[in-house]
Amino acid sequence: MSEAVRRYETARGSVSLRPERASDEAFLFSLLLSHAGSRLQEGGIPAQTLEPLMRMQFAAQTRTYRTVYPNAVFSIIEADGVPIGRLIEEDEGERVYFVDFALLPVRRAQGLGTAFIEIVADEWGRRGRAARVEVRPDNVGSLRLCEKLGFARIGEHNGHINLLRAAKAATE
Repeated sequence: MSEAVRRYETARGSVSLRPERASDEAFLFSLLLSHAGSRLQEGGIPAQTLEPLMRMQFAAQTRTYRTVYPNAVFSIIEADGVPIGRLIEEDEGERVYFVDFALLPVRRAQGLGTAFIEIVADEWGRRGRAARVEVRPDNVGSLRLCEKLGFARIGEHNGHINLLRAAKAATE
């Protein structure tokens, strides 16, 4: 996929993907904090410890993604010009790997994530590419979303469940 802005109409509203910029760092940190930070906070990590810990995790995650997936497309998901999430896509040739997909908590559990990933996976499918994801076994919401979208379990990798959604035929 190109790094131009991509626009999508879903049953849950219009969204666009634009390339990540350096100025997105604060948003990306808040997005990670809303996911991983909330789990740590529920586990009893005190607030004064949480932010420095999450800053280290954010820096490590950013370095890892940029190093392991140097050719990936790093995008910000926007609704009405406001960032609401992130998608990282790695073209693996016969398939695309959705390295990371996250929405802000206020945009979750409304059907937007399902509609969005289905549209993007279909977009890749029209190019003859299957879609692949890796999900932690305890991430029930993501596993449910993948099942709903037709992803099938194909194994495990690094403690994650590996799932694949076959490219749909052009006539579908």
